[in-house]
Amino acid sequence: MDKVRLEQQLEVLSRARALLPASRAPYHAHLRLRYADGREADILLGGLFRRGEGVTIIDWRTAPLAEVFFGYAEGEEYEVELVDEDGGRRKVEGVVVQRNSVVFDQGELVELSWSGRLLSRRAGHWRESPAPVLPRLLPRPPGLRSRPASPIDVELDPAQREVVDLPERETVLILGEAGCGKTTVALHRLRALRRRGNERFRAACVVPNEGLRRLIESLLHRLGLDDVETWTWEKFASKQARRVFPDLRRRESENASPAVMRLKRHEALRPILAQLARRPLPAAEEDGRRRAKLARREDLHALFGDRPLMDEVVRRAEGGLPLAAAAEAVEHTRIQFSESAERQYAHVNEDRLQAVDGRSIDEGTPTEDAETVDAEDYAVLFELERLRAERARVAPASPSRYHCLLIDEAQELAPLELALLGRCVARGGTLIVAGDAAQQVDPAAGFRSWETTMAELDASQHRRAVLEVSYRCPPEVTDFARGLRRPSGKSAFPLARFHDECHLAAWLVEALRDLDSDDPLAAAAVVCRSPLEAAQLARVLRMGLPVHLALEGAFRFGPGAQMTCVPEVKGLEFDHVVVPDVAAGRYADTPEARRALYVAATRASSQLLLAAAGQPSPLIG
Repeated sequence: MDKVRLEQQLEVLSRARALLPASRAPYHAHLRLRYADGREADILLGGLFRRGEGVTIIDWRTAPLAEVFFGYAEGEEYEVELVDEDGGRRKVEGVVVQRNSVVFDQGELVELSWSGRLLSRRAGHWRESPAPVLPRLLPRPPGLRSRPASPIDVELDPAQREVVDLPERETVLILGEAGCGKTTVALHRLRALRRRGNERFRAACVVPNEGLRRLIESLLHRLGLDDVETWTWEKFASKQARRVFPDLRRRESENASPAVMRLKRHEALRPILAQLARRPLPAAEEDGRRRAKLARREDLHALFGDRPLMDEVVRRAEGGLPLAAAAEAVEHTRIQFSESAERQYAHVNEDRLQAVDGRSIDEGTPTEDAETVDAEDYAVLFELERLRAERARVAPASPSRYHCLLIDEAQELAPLELALLGRCVARGGTLIVAGDAAQQVDPAAGFRSWETTMAELDASQHRRAVLEVSYRCPPEVTDFARGLRRPSGKSAFPLARFHDECHLAAWLVEALRDLDSDDPLAAAAVVCRSPLEAAQLARVLRMGLPVHLALEGAFRFGPGAQMTCVPEVKGLEFDHVVVPDVAAGRYADTPEARRALYVAATRASSQLLLAAAGQPSPLIG
């Protein structure tokens, strides 16, 4: 047994307790560093900064010196750059003498591990043993490293080909579990329709997120369909609304709360819009162009700025909206319809309307959303204009029309959004709709059923095609994912458990680094539950290896490690997927959590690893 290392660690612990006497677990890891001048220092990775006699505690998430722990092994020479209090930069270099991970239980040190060895304390006695073998990201077999350049370059099976060859004007709803080729089939169907159409054929693909839009754009290029438009729903709706409603402000809000966004997408808003449509029409704004005269920006103020109306929306939602949503919507609207600082001080020299950091005066203040519009407002205005046109017995304003409209991941679109898309199909045109209810992760969408979805699209008459064969995931991942599709119960899959997030991050750095060495062309994704968690973990992992943070669709479709989150990966796939936060606090036993974990897990085409710090999710058997 390495008694010297243990005695040294107990000495370090006594010094740490002097700095944090009330802490039951004052640190997660320990570094003993030898600097270039021969001095040695004990650095402890904890949750805050403290400096004491012979020991320094640093924040493992943010301290530059934590890079030594995540980036270097015991015995290696290190070099890191530190920033002094006065802003100056200096390099620190030396040798890692010891690199230890520690575990505390009830305030007592019970485990000390390093370089494949483990000292554990049980029944008052210390014993040394080999450290447990942790899961690895396995390199793909050499024969599987050459694959089609894209999901498009595959041979369709008979069921998929049948969908592609449906009659020209037949709307189709393509359903199936993850990996069965819904997007691939939808795009091949679109290509078949394009070939049958004439030179005026106009088509568009609309999806919920930017990552999937970029992927579809690249797939369309491979299919020779560069003239097909690709849009995220928000960008598509913005284009349609600004063409029809010229008085909308150009800037979109960035600070609407989740409750406000959910309210504006909720179907309980529909009867309130009907009430508003019965009020006297707003004054028409003549501009000599074919624009909507029956709805305008001021209607948003009359609707969302009216507290009794908002209270009624919340009441009609019957628990589907938080009680605070009404007040938040009214206050948000008040700010949106207030005058921006730039307009208030338009007489002042433009250079003086910027803060010292170069930002506008309103930016970062409570009035930052002055003179903005929400992306959720576009479909609302179209519906209000349609209702008023119906009452006035005139034709409603026409959005852009397409001979073919492909909607992928349609389960993520709200009723009013679907209704607007349905109006964008030209007479005699065709809809291609694809989705999977088990992958519905946006609670604000209000998905109810595929019958309801197609009715909102004004396509109740359609062909339903259910693809039965999954091609993407390894069998064990497919079995696990199908277990998650059940409404209750656990689904069996190996779970790597860690005492804390620091230990988990250290393992993940090593696993990704080994994969890059063994299979440098592999594409790996670390999929967290939320964007915030992804950004925080990416900051830590970058201390040990290059990791690309892929949020807002900023994916690199190629080799390397990317950090992202569940809402971003819909429709995408990677060779290796790690879900690092499969803990009870992230994935509780709820339908929403089951669907989110299903989406994350089914992105893997070669290997899936699940990990958790602390109490594991009750979804894992």
